[in-house]
Amino acid sequence: MDVNSILFALLIVAGIVALVALAVLFLELVKMIKVARQKVEDLDQTLKNVESMTTSLTPAMTRVDPLMERITLTVDSVNLEMMRVDQILEDLTEITDTASSATTAVDNIASAPVKAVSSVATKVKNKLGAKSASDESAQLAEQRVAVARALEDYKAAEAKEAAKAAKETEADDEAEEPVEYIEIKEEAAEEIAEAAEE
Repeated sequence: MDVNSILFALLIVAGIVALVALAVLFLELVKMIKVARQKVEDLDQTLKNVESMTTSLTPAMTRVDPLMERITLTVDSVNLEMMRVDQILEDLTEITDTASSATTAVDNIASAPVKAVSSVATKVKNKLGAKSASDESAQLAEQRVAVARALEDYKAAEAKEAAKAAKETEADDEAEEPVEYIEIKEEAAEEIAEAAEE
């Protein structure tokens, strides 16, 4: 075999490999074109859907303009009413301030005689001097102290007698009050009544 035949064989093998590579490349290109075509068809369908939505929204959009005009008109009328309310509130504030001033003036006029009488009474009191507690007040205070002492004595005696009666009751099952206990109760009640009378 000579060199030319080897080269020719290599050339044939290289041509076959190139044809196979070209065939694979062609098949991949066909697959890519199919996928691209499918995507374009999907995109076309989506665009048709968007177009149908926009055509269905067109009547709604024509209705929105008058609605927006009405809303603007309503907002303007509300603003106008708010301005009126603001003016009314300002007027009301002025009326309230005037009424407050009038009330203060009437109060000053009404309290002037009272202040004058109070001033005169204070001057008379200062001239005559301060008085000490009267004898009657002192007696009442003494009576209160006497009543409080009698009440304390009564409670102490009652507690002692109750303890004594409890001991006696334990010793003797008969529930009879001692005569001394009744006498102490009567004496304490008499003292309280005398103190109250004084």
